[in-house]
Amino acid sequence: MRIKLIITANGPDRKGIVSEISSIIGHHNCNIETSKMVRLENEFSMLILIEAEKTTKKSLYLDLKKIKDLKFELIETKKNYDIIYENKFHLYINGADNEGIVYQFSNYLSKMNINIEEINTDIKNAPVSATPLFMMDVIIGSKKKINEKKIIIELNKIAEKLGVEVELKTIK
Repeated sequence: MRIKLIITANGPDRKGIVSEISSIIGHHNCNIETSKMVRLENEFSMLILIEAEKTTKKSLYLDLKKIKDLKFELIETKKNYDIIYENKFHLYINGADNEGIVYQFSNYLSKMNINIEEINTDIKNAPVSATPLFMMDVIIGSKKKINEKKIIIELNKIAEKLGVEVELKTIK
């Protein structure tokens, strides 16, 4: 029986980590379906969704644990057929880097019953002044029809308080 596993890996960054992990996954005849991998400062972090035979879960985990200096976790999950969004949006936020930006926007979205599917944040220096600029790229969705005009008004109120700009685009 085929199952879905989420693999998380964290540890000091070095070359060859992705190759080692993907080799072990392939050796166990598993299929990588979705992955996110990133170096944060000197640390490497990975999140992978794979499909595997149920009987390989334990041996896969034991082989992954042999990789030096990395911590692994395997979580069995199942495909979620319930998530069908009435509305799906791409929310862009950028501007001055201030504490609380992620919290303020995510808290508002939660109160509006809007689900966050993915968030990517980054800080880059402005070209001329080298002032730190915060950028947040968010994929959001709602099972219920939402009033897009009302949402953008409220998002702009939050943005004004935080010194950032927002842009909301419908994903079709």
